Amino acid sequence: MSLLARPLPVSRPGPGELRVGMAVFDRHYDMPAEISGFADPMVLLTRPTGLHWRVHHISVRPATQYEKRQLLALAVLHRTRLKGR
Repeated sequence: MSLLARPLPVSRPGPGELRVGMAVFDRHYDMPAEISGFADPMVLLTRPTGLHWRVHHISVRPATQYEKRQLLALAVLHRTRLKGR
Protein backbone atom coordinates (compact mmCIF):
# COMPACT_ATOMS: atom_id res chain seq x y z
CA MET A 1 0.00 0.00 0.00
CA SER A 2 1.41 3.41 -0.91
CA LEU A 3 1.70 6.19 1.64
CA LEU A 4 -0.97 8.17 -0.19
CA ALA A 5 -3.54 5.38 0.02
CA ARG A 6 -3.07 4.77 3.74
CA PRO A 7 -5.75 6.44 5.91
CA LEU A 8 -4.56 9.06 8.35
CA PRO A 9 -4.54 7.90 11.97
CA VAL A 10 -7.22 9.55 14.08
CA SER A 11 -6.60 9.42 17.80
CA ARG A 12 -9.19 9.14 20.52
CA PRO A 13 -9.53 12.40 22.50
CA GLY A 14 -8.50 12.55 26.13
CA PRO A 15 -11.04 13.23 28.89
CA GLY A 16 -10.70 17.02 28.77
CA GLU A 17 -10.44 17.38 24.99
CA LEU A 18 -14.13 17.05 24.15
CA ARG A 19 -16.21 20.24 24.20
CA VAL A 20 -19.73 21.37 23.32
CA GLY A 21 -20.01 22.35 19.66
CA MET A 22 -17.15 20.09 18.60
CA ALA A 23 -17.65 17.99 15.46
CA VAL A 24 -17.00 14.32 16.24
CA PHE A 25 -17.46 10.92 14.62
CA ASP A 26 -19.49 8.33 16.51
CA ARG A 27 -17.90 4.95 15.79
CA HIS A 28 -20.86 3.06 17.26
CA TYR A 29 -23.43 4.53 14.85
CA ASP A 30 -20.86 5.31 12.13
CA MET A 31 -22.01 8.96 11.79
CA PRO A 32 -20.52 12.42 12.26
CA ALA A 33 -22.33 14.69 14.72
CA GLU A 34 -21.85 17.69 16.97
CA ILE A 35 -21.50 17.51 20.75
CA SER A 36 -24.47 19.18 22.43
CA GLY A 37 -23.70 18.24 26.03
CA PHE A 38 -22.32 15.76 28.54
CA ALA A 39 -23.81 13.33 31.06
CA ASP A 40 -20.72 11.47 32.32
CA PRO A 41 -19.66 9.07 30.95
CA MET A 42 -22.05 9.77 28.07
CA VAL A 43 -21.74 12.39 25.36
CA LEU A 44 -24.92 13.95 23.94
CA LEU A 45 -24.74 14.21 20.14
CA THR A 46 -26.87 16.07 17.60
CA ARG A 47 -27.14 15.96 13.80
CA PRO A 48 -28.27 18.96 11.69
CA THR A 49 -31.54 17.11 11.01
CA GLY A 50 -32.46 17.26 14.70
CA LEU A 51 -31.53 13.67 15.54
CA HIS A 52 -30.26 13.46 19.15
CA TRP A 53 -28.63 10.50 20.90
CA ARG A 54 -26.25 9.55 23.70
CA VAL A 55 -23.09 7.53 23.31
CA HIS A 56 -20.25 6.55 25.62
CA HIS A 57 -17.36 9.00 25.35
CA ILE A 58 -14.91 6.31 24.20
CA SER A 59 -17.03 5.79 21.06
CA VAL A 60 -16.33 9.28 19.70
CA ARG A 61 -13.28 10.76 18.06
CA PRO A 62 -12.67 14.18 16.50
CA ALA A 63 -14.23 14.47 13.05
CA THR A 64 -11.92 14.59 10.04
CA GLN A 65 -12.18 17.48 7.57
CA TYR A 66 -14.21 15.22 5.28
CA GLU A 67 -16.67 14.39 8.09
CA LYS A 68 -17.01 18.08 8.99
CA ARG A 69 -17.89 18.81 5.36
CA GLN A 70 -20.48 16.00 5.53
CA LEU A 71 -22.15 17.73 8.48
CA LEU A 72 -22.18 21.09 6.68
CA ALA A 73 -23.63 19.53 3.53
CA LEU A 74 -26.30 17.77 5.57
CA ALA A 75 -27.24 21.05 7.26
CA VAL A 76 -27.58 22.81 3.88
CA LEU A 77 -29.67 19.95 2.47
CA HIS A 78 -31.93 19.91 5.53
CA ARG A 79 -32.51 23.70 5.36
CA THR A 80 -33.27 23.45 1.62
CA ARG A 81 -35.78 20.67 2.16
CA LEU A 82 -37.51 22.57 4.97
CA LYS A 83 -37.89 25.64 2.73
CA GLY A 84 -39.59 23.51 0.08
CA ARG A 85 -42.44 22.47 2.38
